[in-house]
Amino acid sequence: MSSFKYSFIFLLFLSSALGSQASLVVTDIICEGNKRTKESTIFRESRIQIGDTLQAKELDQLIVQNENQLLSTGLFNSIVTKIDTISSEEIIVNYAITENWYLYPSPLFELADRNFNVWWQEQGRDLRRTIYGMDLSHFNLTGRRDPFKIRAHAGYTRKIEFNYTFPIIWKNWGLAGNIFYADNKEIGYKTIGNKTIFGMHPDEEVMRIRRRTGLRLLNRPNVYTHHSFRIEYHHNSVNKLVAETLNPNYFLGGKTAIRFMYFEYDFQFDKRDYNTYPREGYFFGFNFKKEGLYIFNDFDNTSASISFEYYKTLPKQWIVGWQTRLKANLDRSPVSYANNTGLGWGGYRATGFDLYVLDGTDFIIFKNSIKRTFFKRKFKLFAFLPDQFETFPIELNIRFNVDFAYVNERTFFETNLLNNRWIIGYGPSLDLILYNNFFFSFEYGINDLGDRGLYLHTSTAF
Repeated sequence: MSSFKYSFIFLLFLSSALGSQASLVVTDIICEGNKRTKESTIFRESRIQIGDTLQAKELDQLIVQNENQLLSTGLFNSIVTKIDTISSEEIIVNYAITENWYLYPSPLFELADRNFNVWWQEQGRDLRRTIYGMDLSHFNLTGRRDPFKIRAHAGYTRKIEFNYTFPIIWKNWGLAGNIFYADNKEIGYKTIGNKTIFGMHPDEEVMRIRRRTGLRLLNRPNVYTHHSFRIEYHHNSVNKLVAETLNPNYFLGGKTAIRFMYFEYDFQFDKRDYNTYPREGYFFGFNFKKEGLYIFNDFDNTSASISFEYYKTLPKQWIVGWQTRLKANLDRSPVSYANNTGLGWGGYRATGFDLYVLDGTDFIIFKNSIKRTFFKRKFKLFAFLPDQFETFPIELNIRFNVDFAYVNERTFFETNLLNNRWIIGYGPSLDLILYNNFFFSFEYGINDLGDRGLYLHTSTAF
């Protein structure tokens, strides 16, 4: 949370305004330090707008919330807000901004497995299960918070991918597009004991190919509300060894390839103070997916999910949080193994179950936590560094989790005993946040099977 400063005159004015519950009109917003980011982008992400009427008694809290809102975009390293008074009823808001580093042309080295813990413990730290290559990412290409990414990967997965998002093309509407190709010589073809079983061809032939391309239409009527409409074409194929021998239900019916059109609607209403590591506020999300669209008969499925999060700061700076996600297939026909994902994929997991995967058509998960910041500092580094790196914000938090989840699976359940029953996981965590954007969690998880372990998780605000 960035610091903010008031002049002595404004402090006197504010104290009198608090007594009278005066209203203040924002006559102007001045931005300094934004060398690349457009002012229109800053205004779009801000909770304070020119012409707003603010209550003086709520101004302190609003400034803090607004700075967190701006920092959570990932565009800025720091924000300092200063208020200038024009009269007893008018103010000017000044932002002193230090931008983040946006361009990351970097060599890539990452793990092919679902998370670091699976690679380290289940796969024996096998370097053959790594991906290397080059990523070129610009997270603010034209200053409009428009990310552009090119990825070229080799190793365990060969991949080429292009992504670009232009958030504003007309009024509150934006557009995004992507092209994706990937292939693998090893494939996870079955789940036994809630662990993925992998296989390769004796002659090291390619075992799986994935292709997709599509467009996404974006709508953002205000700073809290997001709508997304996605349409894509998917073409996935596997080696005949998979369909004939390893798992004929990989695509159902012994198919070696499926093609389908994909439609997705995603809605988010986000009033969290900081989406990477929230301390106050709430989030609601709804997602609807239709795979098939009656154009191809290779695959057809309909699913929906809802999400809710709530965070509250208690006395002595303790923070409680609740997260719930419910997902269900609306089409109750059998689903192929390749498209039957539940917990353990895409970031949805229960504490202590990092090494397990729970495939299923439906699931519900409740995540509960209490946390507290015990170290937060900004260090001045070497003056010769770029402005984006000269100031080094660092934050450490302690957290304790208790999670409950249930995954419903009607087809592939006989060898996966964690399905169709409640699971419970809990444990403490040490959370590290660097530059307001890079998140590292060192989590000690315990589950109801009696398993215990230390797990590492990472994420970014981009």
